[in-house]
Amino acid sequence: MTEITFCLCLEEFAQQFTALPDHEAWGALQTGNGRIAAESPLARIHRHGGSDDHEPTFALTTAAEPAHTWCTVTPQAGAHSQTVFAVHDGSGHLIGRIIHGRSPLKIRQAWRIEDALNQRSAVAYKGNIRGWISYWAISPIWAIMALVFLLNGDLHPSGSLWSKPHRARWRMRVGGGPRKTALDFNTGRYRADTGLLDVHLAHAQAALYGA
Repeated sequence: MTEITFCLCLEEFAQQFTALPDHEAWGALQTGNGRIAAESPLARIHRHGGSDDHEPTFALTTAAEPAHTWCTVTPQAGAHSQTVFAVHDGSGHLIGRIIHGRSPLKIRQAWRIEDALNQRSAVAYKGNIRGWISYWAISPIWAIMALVFLLNGDLHPSGSLWSKPHRARWRMRVGGGPRKTALDFNTGRYRADTGLLDVHLAHAQAALYGA
């Protein structure tokens, strides 16, 4: 197992570089937990100015100068309930697809990473069971909490107050054995097994999951 750890950083990092033409500086992928090496991210993320929230288009470039394209993420035509993204490497070769849809029971968001080279895929569902149980257990007090914020003059309470569970673990089956974790997102940090998943696809999925 070859593991790498990285995180997605937005806003302040987007202000530190010039975006590609027709793009906006959107964020960066950085090693560790985001508190170190801010000046040297793994990759810079450029979002195409014409893309919307449902179908964002990204270009990831290296941080080292002269910068070159690491990979691109572009939406494709998909099924009615799915959004499909094609991922190409810096040379323009298709290396995989990322599909955003729903779980079999239609309860949770589902993400599937398809590796075109190795002909295998990793699937994750947004939020674990424990997180969703806790989320719905406290939902009756949201109205009270919202009223308290309004009475205190806070018309825009923190988004974390309403945030849904976002833990995700992408698992894949290799060689007919048990499923293995190829990519894991928890508390703002990603852990990727690059022996199972192409690092380009891991970085592309991180950008899409944070969009």
